[in-house]
Amino acid sequence: MFVRNKQCKSSHKMMIRLNNFLYVFNLRQGTILIAVHQIALSSFVLIILLVGISHVGEMLSMLHNDMEDDAERRGFYEIAYGEHLTFHEGDVVSTNNQLRFAKAQHLASVTVIFLYTSTILTSIYLMCCISLLHGAVKYQREYILPWIMAACVAVILLVVAIIIGDGYPCIINLFGGHNLYHFGCALFVLTFIYAICAVSSFALETGRGRQSCADERGERLLLLDHAAHSSLLSAAQLNKLSTTRTHFV
Repeated sequence: MFVRNKQCKSSHKMMIRLNNFLYVFNLRQGTILIAVHQIALSSFVLIILLVGISHVGEMLSMLHNDMEDDAERRGFYEIAYGEHLTFHEGDVVSTNNQLRFAKAQHLASVTVIFLYTSTILTSIYLMCCISLLHGAVKYQREYILPWIMAACVAVILLVVAIIIGDGYPCIINLFGGHNLYHFGCALFVLTFIYAICAVSSFALETGRGRQSCADERGERLLLLDHAAHSSLLSAAQLNKLSTTRTHFV
């Protein structure tokens, strides 16, 4: 018993518990605000991804048409840089234009895979956010836990994306330098972790609320049992008194 209590105390110390959200709202209100914010954000990202998928489809069709046109031109003539143009039929050794087409095709395929994967993950996260809102409104813990697991996975993917984005100068220039990029990413990650801690604290609160409700129900059942038992005893005593009175008469 002592070892189990000691483990429970140590695990309770390792967990980050919050009593309120931003010192203004309680945990339930904060969880509802987080759910609404995440639903709006994930819906916006999902719309952008769907628009990107439609544009990528058009880009792939244009790239395919350009590659077919280039293949037809190479099948009938070859342009030699000089004073004259030489035409012939047959295969031609790969030129710089073909290498550019190959790189563009590879980049387009990677972009398509990234967009479809991101769309699937964002859709799953949006469903978890809707489940979080339902669990916060209905005060049900089982609807809150999926968002906590999805948010932990999202934090890991976000850190990986930040590390990958550090190697692209175009992304760094959007933030105005490495320092602002690191500061903005760190602030965003810490805000996300704070939201996870707030929702986790609310989930623990719902668990304790259910335990207290169960204890209250148990106490009520015990009181009803005692009341029924005492009423039966009183009824038995009344019957005994009535029988003794009849015998006495």
